Amino acid sequence: MGKNKKMKTIKNKKVLITGGARGIGKQIAIEFAKNGAHIIICDLDKSFFNKDYFSEHTKDITKFGVNCYGYHLDVSNYNNISETRKIINNDVGEIDILVNNAGIVFGGNFLDISIEQHRKTYDVNTQGIVNMMHVFLQDLIKQKESHIINIASASGFTALPNGATYASSKAAVTNLSESLINELKQNKINHVGMTIVCPAYVNTGMFDGVKEPLFIPMLKPEKLAYKIVRAVSKNKRFVLEPAFIKFIPILKALTPYFFFDFLGKILGGYSSMNFWTGRKK
Repeated sequence: MGKNKKMKTIKNKKVLITGGARGIGKQIAIEFAKNGAHIIICDLDKSFFNKDYFSEHTKDITKFGVNCYGYHLDVSNYNNISETRKIINNDVGEIDILVNNAGIVFGGNFLDISIEQHRKTYDVNTQGIVNMMHVFLQDLIKQKESHIINIASASGFTALPNGATYASSKAAVTNLSESLINELKQNKINHVGMTIVCPAYVNTGMFDGVKEPLFIPMLKPEKLAYKIVRAVSKNKRFVLEPAFIKFIPILKALTPYFFFDFLGKILGGYSSMNFWTGRKK
């Protein structure tokens, strides 16, 4: 199997970002814009796409001299994605970079979370990414060079009490991404890159109330976005942040489960979601 090629330039690439209206998605949009890419924001929040509101809240993107487009999109609705693709291809053209960032979390005791919330977690965090790639991969393959960025989580490598479905939905994203990129290689499609982003908690409001584990401080979205765009230009498979996260897969592979669980307990990882409140509406 051939090695995936690095993207020669990000300038003038068309970047579609789901969940791009705020948080990490918005910061990724800004970082790509700094590098000369045109931005396509897709989000579930219809109010964001009010003409005046959208123009005002994308000034920090367009100030870099790039175009910014916006489309209402529900990643859990396959038909909605298919129709939106047709509109985007007509308005902007086929995309070069797909950023699957849209995600949700419901914290709390497993039985206290409704089954509808559990299902929604998988519908958005996992099935949403399957939907987006199933619809847009054909366009990425057509390009001379393209890239997929899937936002997973460090929790996909470890247990997360009071966040069980969130962690497992992100673990699925990691395995899905690695499986797909190797499938593309087997089919001699080496010009589509893949970066899997596995951060710890990011300071966007989504994880308000969590207690930072030892050695794993809350990440700033600006720093994470910079690392992500840099990883695209270098065609890095993983972005693991902060630094301690890089050791978690190794520790889990080399230590007995009871010792790994002991570390999760004493370092505070297993209790970090106990007081989760999440972003206020």
